Amino acid sequence: MRKMGEAAGIPIEPESQTRLLDTTMNMEGVLLAGVPGAGGFDAVFTVTLGAASSNVIKVWSSLNVLALIVREDPCGVHLETNDPRATQITTSVSSMHIK
Repeated sequence: MRKMGEAAGIPIEPESQTRLLDTTMNMEGVLLAGVPGAGGFDAVFTVTLGAASSNVIKVWSSLNVLALIVREDPCGVHLETNDPRATQITTSVSSMHIK
């Protein structure tokens, strides 16, 4: 992403984010770290295993980076009952056969 941004003259992955992402990728339990979307200083992401997110939070906090934690739901995928699209989705999913 950094090289593509440099070639385009747009800071898709500014150097400060590259340093943060490199530091994050070197941490135990980190699978991925990157810049989502078009980049530009406002966001980074990481995917971690187990309790590694705690270490990422500590490191990011020490660098004045606020972590917004998103975790998987142990119950799996849920459809909202108030969403009128749920009926169409439920019908489609229930008619699929996986072999």
